[in-house]
Order: sequence, then C-alpha cells, then structure tokens
Amino acid sequence: MPQFEQVSVFGSLIFWSVISFGLLFFLLKKFAFPPILDALESRQEKIKSDLDATERLKAEAESLREKLDLEFKGAHEKAETIVQMASSEAKKIQEKTLKETESKVRQMQNDVEREIQASRNKLLGEIRSYTAALTIASTEKFLKKVLDDSERKRIADESIEEVIREMEQQQNN
Repeated sequence: MPQFEQVSVFGSLIFWSVISFGLLFFLLKKFAFPPILDALESRQEKIKSDLDATERLKAEAESLREKLDLEFKGAHEKAETIVQMASSEAKKIQEKTLKETESKVRQMQNDVEREIQASRNKLLGEIRSYTAALTIASTEKFLKKVLDDSERKRIADESIEEVIREMEQQQNN
C-alpha cells in the first residue's frame, strides 16, 4: 500500500500528533469531562425525579378523578331523590287541592239544596195560605154562609193537603 510507504517521512508528525492527542485527552479528562459528566448525572437525576413526580401526580390525578366520580354519582343520586320528593310533594298538593275543591263543591251543593228547600217551603207556605183563603172564600160563596174558625181551619187544611198531594204527584211524574 502506497500510503504506508511514507511513514518514514511523516514519522515525526505522527509522533507529535499522538503526543498532542494524549495531552489533549489528559486535559479533557482532567478538566472538561468531570463537569460534563456531573451535568449529565444531574440532568439524569432531574429527569428521574421529574418522571417520579409525574408518576406521583398521575396517581394523585387518578385518585382525584375517582373521588370526583364518586361525588358526581352521589350528587346525581341526591338530585334524583330531590326530583322524586318534589314529584311526590306535587302529587300530594294536587290531591289536597282536589279534595278541598270537591269539599267546597259539596258544600256549595248542600247550600244550594238548602236554599232550594227553603224557597220550596216558603212557596208551599204561600200557596197554602193563598189556597186556604181561596178555598174558604169559594166555600163561603158556595154555601152562602159564614163558617166559624174551626170549620175554616179544617176545610183549609183538607184543601191544602189535597193541593200538595196533587203537586207532588205532578212533580213525581
């Protein structure tokens, strides 16, 4: 090989290159490599601590997420309970209002029925008095004589009873 034939010419150059490389290597090993290695070790430690912190934060985040999920489920159940309670309360209020309304309607019906009965009794009383007066007057004219009070009363009562029976029969039909 032709490159190695010239070793005798470049022998001193190779010697000084090896010496200067050795000196450079010694200086680098003595002064440059220790700070570089320390920096690399500190960086490695920092990365390792950051990874540990990341794992710890990840575990904390997971436990926090589980805790929040449990709280969310609890809140959801509470909300459902509140909705059910509000629904049942609304039904109770509706039933109570319905019962109160039915009670008021019944009361109004009873009041109206009493008023109708009172009006009916009043009308029947008026009809009795008018009928009695008419019966007595027509009977007096018919008999052309004056009746005493006991006979008037008896005739009036009979006439009233007859008129009431006829009215009730008409009402029932």
